[in-house]
Order: sequence, then C-alpha cells, then structure tokens
Amino acid sequence: MKTLSSFKQIACAGLFAVSAIGAAAAQAQEIIKVGVVLSLSGPAAAFGIPERDAIKILADQYNRDAGPNGRKIELVYYDDMTNPTEAARGTTRLIDQSKVVAIIGSTTGSSSLAMGPIAAAKSVPVLAPAGTISLISKTHAFYPWMFRSSISDEVAVAEALERGIFATGKKNIAIIYQEDAYGKTTKDYIVEKLKARKVNVVAEVSAPLNAKDLTPAATRIRNAKPDAIFVQASAPALGAAFARAAKQVGITAPLIGSFSLNQRAFLDNAGTAADAMVVVSLGNFYDPSAKQKQLVDLLTKNGKTPTGFGELLGATAFQALAEGIKRTKDPVTGTKLRDSLESICGFEGTFLDGKLCYTGTHQGIGADSLVKMTVQNGKLKTTP
Repeated sequence: MKTLSSFKQIACAGLFAVSAIGAAAAQAQEIIKVGVVLSLSGPAAAFGIPERDAIKILADQYNRDAGPNGRKIELVYYDDMTNPTEAARGTTRLIDQSKVVAIIGSTTGSSSLAMGPIAAAKSVPVLAPAGTISLISKTHAFYPWMFRSSISDEVAVAEALERGIFATGKKNIAIIYQEDAYGKTTKDYIVEKLKARKVNVVAEVSAPLNAKDLTPAATRIRNAKPDAIFVQASAPALGAAFARAAKQVGITAPLIGSFSLNQRAFLDNAGTAADAMVVVSLGNFYDPSAKQKQLVDLLTKNGKTPTGFGELLGATAFQALAEGIKRTKDPVTGTKLRDSLESICGFEGTFLDGKLCYTGTHQGIGADSLVKMTVQNGKLKTTP
C-alpha cells in the first residue's frame, strides 16, 4: 500500500515530467525576433527594397524548413527612409519595444553608423549590408557588435582600381563622387590609392545624392582631360545622370563605376551612355554563376525580378544570421548570438562565390566574391 508520501513523490515526479516536456516544447518552438532596418523609401530604396525582398523570401523558407517544432524567426521591419536619424530611431524602437535580439541593416553606411552605438549599448548585434569603409573600424566602441554583410569599399575600390585603371596603364584620373559620408570617405581612399601608384588625380568633383543634371560637373571633368573617370556613386540615378552628362558634353575617357552600379536601375536610366563602363562588384544577374543562379531561381519563383546586388546583400545578411543562430544554444540572446557570429569563418553557405569570415575581423566578404563586368548594349557581361 502506497503511503501519502509516496503519492506526493509520484505527483511531484509527474509535475516535473510535464514541466520538462513543456520546457522542451517551448525551447523547440522558440521565436527569435530580428529587426530589419532598411531604406524602403528615399534615394537608397533601389537597394533597400531588393534587400528586404531577399530577406523575407529566405526567412519564409527558413521557417518552413524548421517544421512545426523548430526555431522560428520573426522579422520586424522598419523603414529608415534613407535617413540616419530615422535609422537610429528605428533601432531604439525595435530593441526596446519589439525586443529583437539582432538587427539586419541598414542599407546605407551613414544609417548603419547611426545604429551602431545604440545597438552596442543594448547588446544587440547588427548585420550591416553597407560598404562604408569606417563602418567596421576597431576604433569604434560599437565594433564588437557590428558585422558587415556587404563588401568593404576598401576592398571593392582596390579591385576596381587594379582591374580598371592600373592594369590599363592610365595615368590621369578624374573622380566624380556623391556628397555624403560614404562618397567623401571612399573618394579620399581612391585618391590615396592612386597617388601611391603615382597616378595623377586631375579633378575631384562632388554632386548631391539627388542631383539630376550633372552637365556642369561633367564639363569640369572633361576640361581636366582625364584618361579615365572613376564614378563613385552608390545611387543608380546619380551614376546614370553622370553617364548621360558625360556623353552629352563629349567625354570619351572610359568610365570605371563603383561596385554599386551593377544595378538594373542604373542600366535602365543610363541607356547607351553607360556602354563600355567597367564595374567590379558582387555578382552579375545578367550572367549569374551557378550559386547566384540559385538565388535568381528563388527570387523568380517568388515573383521577384533580380535588380542587382541588393538581393545578394540581403541574402548574405540573413544567411549569416541563420548560421549564427544555428551555432547558438537556447535561449538565443544578443550576446550569445554575437559570439556565434564571430566564430563564423570559411563559410560557403551563401549565394556569393567567395567565403564569409567574421573571425578576427568583421568585414565578412573578401575580394574572392568580386567579378569584373563591362556594360554592353544595356546589360552587364562578365569579363576576365
């Protein structure tokens, strides 16, 4: 005959079992909230919208593959309107109100820099699809929390100069660049690299991000008689405006485009004025590699037409995030996820042709992911 004490033990054991099962189920069904701060309006929307599309498609696929009891990712979106102040506001709201443990964003370097101190103060890692050189500088207090999911302008510019200028022996170069932190910082780096190789900088001309008529700028550059012109513009509309102006004022020097100009929007706006421009960038949706063809197929299946590298940057950010989550034990916190992201190196699970590495540096993407392209008849052709 069981004693009252025995019944109590059995009851306690049963309650413990139920509790353990409940805890396991809760753990298996953990919802991981991730903020997405992108430029869905404003000048950088040409990148932000494709980034969002790729992130959403991959997140939906991730959640389907997780099954009914697997970890799920819930995305909470915020449009920073291509405005750093708005990006900072969105970061605060997503962390304090939505309780996200990580953030993907932002589309521009200026906005990502504005987000960094806020995210770091609240122990939330950021995966930033922006190339601004200073973004992943160890001089920033927020460095441990910032991970780049684009390629650094430092690497992209060096490769563009090497393949588009140094390899051709050009000696007199002009630069047209956009008037913001991204444009100025990268222009300074271009000048430094050119002077180090004893190449003359015959003109440095800036233009507002939303400029429509660049005829005066193109005229100044034409009068400087350059052998080649580096077009340092992240906005497709600005790059296209200069290409059209260059043709209008009779510039015959070859154009070397920044890695942001492998965009359908740039090609459509520039028309034949962009023919022969050289671009060194991430991927070529007009002539995709085997890995990028997978992304093309995935986007097409979901009713999206690839537009440029925005989809690649968004996809890379999400794939890095998913790998970080995979390496993190429950419950997933910002601090634990940050440590997991930093352990990623030699990772090939992206649509890029190169490898991703965050160990020792948070730059992520190297020159092995870049391809050289030439504009021909309104399309990009991959060239050696």
